[in-house]
Amino acid sequence: MTGNKKAIFAVLGFLLLAFGFLSTVLGLMGIQFVFLSFLQNLSPLVAFLIHLGMAFAGVVIMYLALTDWRE
Repeated sequence: MTGNKKAIFAVLGFLLLAFGFLSTVLGLMGIQFVFLSFLQNLSPLVAFLIHLGMAFAGVVIMYLALTDWRE
């Protein structure tokens, strides 16, 4: 993978991690992101699991993007 693609995937993973973690923490305080408000129509457990899944997927994407596979 080229350096440009690695950077794009690393940023994408970081954004997923940040939005997943922040939406989980802010959801505990009763605040929500507007673009994720459709998740509140689901049950609270499903919305919480989706937020945690976003954070976990962000960590996995960042790890895969930043690992040197030739080493």
